[in-house]
Amino acid sequence: MQKIIITIGLFLFIAGAFAQPGKGKHEDFEKYKAMKVSFMTEKLELTPEEAQQFWPIYNEFEKKLFEFHHGRRDMEKKVKENYNNYSEAEFRKISYDMVDLFRKEYDLMKEYNEKFLKVLPAKKVVMIGPVENDFRFMMIRDFRDKENLK
Repeated sequence: MQKIIITIGLFLFIAGAFAQPGKGKHEDFEKYKAMKVSFMTEKLELTPEEAQQFWPIYNEFEKKLFEFHHGRRDMEKKVKENYNNYSEAEFRKISYDMVDLFRKEYDLMKEYNEKFLKVLPAKKVVMIGPVENDFRFMMIRDFRDKENLK
């Protein structure tokens, strides 16, 4: 019961902070991260001990995953901008490079799956992805609701 009250209090505090005008992108990102931690901790039903071990690993994983996504977006942008200037050989190389990025992302996910399984039961590890998606959908709904109120 105390955990639920703390989680609700944290969520209300963060939600109130989001309503503050004049905040920069960094502050918004930090609030988003705090909301995500609160949401995922509650939905995964992490014990305090699990959370203490899980979050450093998850944050490290998320940072590395972001780097792969950023690299792929850069590559896709470069292809769009220079689409008519590449030769068949260059497109072939880009194709292999993109597949290599996906392979590296897979390897990263495999590595961190093992790390997560060392600190969480498999049932909770399997739910990480679906809970992340639930959080994203909640944020999109909230954003759309706020836009509709304008």
